Amino acid sequence: MTPYELSSMIHRELSSFAPRLSAALNRALNEIGEGSVLVGMGKGTHVNDDVSFTEYESISTGGDYAGIIAKITAVLRQLEENSNWKVIVDKKPGTGPNKIELLYTLFRSRDL
Repeated sequence: MTPYELSSMIHRELSSFAPRLSAALNRALNEIGEGSVLVGMGKGTHVNDDVSFTEYESISTGGDYAGIIAKITAVLRQLEENSNWKVIVDKKPGTGPNKIELLYTLFRSRDL
C-alpha cells in the first residue's frame, strides 16, 4: 500500500470522529514521509533521521468509547504494517459526558 493509498484509507476511516489524528497521520505520511537516502537534504528528511511530533484531540464518543478506540487501533495497525511510522496514544476521560481526550505521539525511528 502506497503512502497515498494509506492516507486515503485513514481519512475515510478517521476523519468523521478524529479529524486531528487523521490530519496528523496525513502529515506524517505525505509531508514528512518515510525519509530519503539522499544526503544533505536537512534534518528529518534522511531515512536514518528520527522524527517525532505530537497532536492533541478531544473526541465525542457518543457513548461508544470502545468502538472509537477499536477503530483508531485498527487504523494504527494498518499504518504500522505499511509504513515506518508508529503512534502512541495516551487516553484520559474528557471534560464532559461521552468525551475522551487523546494525546498522539507520532514517530519514525530507525532503532525500532
